[in-house]
Amino acid sequence: MRIALVSPYSWSYPGGVTRHIGALAEQLLISGHDVRVLAPYDPCDRLAALMHGGAWPQRGPAPSYLVGLGRTIGIAANGAVSNLSFGPGGIATVTRELARGGYDVVHIHEPVAPMVGWTATLPHGVPLVGTFHAYSTRRLPNEIANCFGATQVLNRLRVRIAVSEAAAWTGRRWYGGRYRVIPNGVDIDPRGLARVHARACAADGGQPLRVLFVGQAVERKGLPVLLRAFDALRQHIPALLTVIGPSEAELAPLITDHHGVRALGKAGEDTKRRELRAADVLVAPSLGGESFGMVLTEAFAAGAAVVASDIAGYREVVSGGANGLLVAPGDPRALAEALLELYHEPERRRRLAQAAAASVQRYAWERVALEVVEAYRDAIAVPEPAGVLQTLAVRSGLRPADMQPRVRAQWLESLERPPDCAPADELTGPIAETGVLAAA
Repeated sequence: MRIALVSPYSWSYPGGVTRHIGALAEQLLISGHDVRVLAPYDPCDRLAALMHGGAWPQRGPAPSYLVGLGRTIGIAANGAVSNLSFGPGGIATVTRELARGGYDVVHIHEPVAPMVGWTATLPHGVPLVGTFHAYSTRRLPNEIANCFGATQVLNRLRVRIAVSEAAAWTGRRWYGGRYRVIPNGVDIDPRGLARVHARACAADGGQPLRVLFVGQAVERKGLPVLLRAFDALRQHIPALLTVIGPSEAELAPLITDHHGVRALGKAGEDTKRRELRAADVLVAPSLGGESFGMVLTEAFAAGAAVVASDIAGYREVVSGGANGLLVAPGDPRALAEALLELYHEPERRRRLAQAAAASVQRYAWERVALEVVEAYRDAIAVPEPAGVLQTLAVRSGLRPADMQPRVRAQWLESLERPPDCAPADELTGPIAETGVLAAA
């Protein structure tokens, strides 16, 4: 099968979606498929750093299957930075490649993100599959996308995939349609799984508790919460904290005492896997906006225990008390207490890691890739529209391309667990968004 994987995000500023696409491409190639990845690519130069707020792209050669779509611009969105392409050159390349590439199926990741994904949904005579990665409860950006025709654009997809129920909630809430949940995959690490049974726990012999954080230096990831928790933790037990993602310069303003803390910056995959195998606990203190949390399953596969925030996307992976611990988001005291308990209860930590190692098989790339290929086959099997009027309706997005009755966007209960009461100043954001939307 000849497959095009389309990404709106820069390949040289890798995030969760980019890593997912790269791993999926590798797995499909191993299975004998012919794969091309269409994604923006920023060269490692000063202009790229200037267009991304001083952040330099990742060095290294592009894979042979990558079709570059030009430079991107770093844009703050959903509590993080999205590196998106808006140049006419990238749009022209997507159009030309899909029209002439002879693909059996086109798989668009984050199809609602402008402009690459929207361009890829234009009628090229190829079945379209879309994967939704994001979890968003923000009304304003989603309704603005609908004002520009996002619902009609997404109707051209024959199959919609969501990486989690949280991502599917986002699609159903704002755009309608039918979604099948296929999670992010993970490479199973046999050495990590063997470590669960063979390695002595950190508390044995008074060894320090080795804590690991992996994520961007953005507020949504909750790093300041972890740093406050760690500052309290090391007053009671020996502990070491390793931070992957933020550099020492980014970490400096957030902490006064650097004892026991090391920042590795934007480390490569090999370094990350090594640190996961060495860690006793992986902490994911995100404040919200997470649809899945690939680092959680990576920790499962490496044999580390997990402490994560009790938010919608993480609850699908971590069953609190079974294969990891969930704590209230934004609460450094609760986080410190959870880590302290795991230090003093090494057998409990071992049991959590063992349960995580058992549950990670659900996310093995071999299994996930088979489910994705099944989605491709289902998209190819959808019958072509009959007649001129039906063809025009499907191509314009007025009728769903899956040829089933249309499912409209609907109001859904929030997946978040609300606090007992919300301060008045926390309500001004949604009220302001409603006003702006009404004006638009």
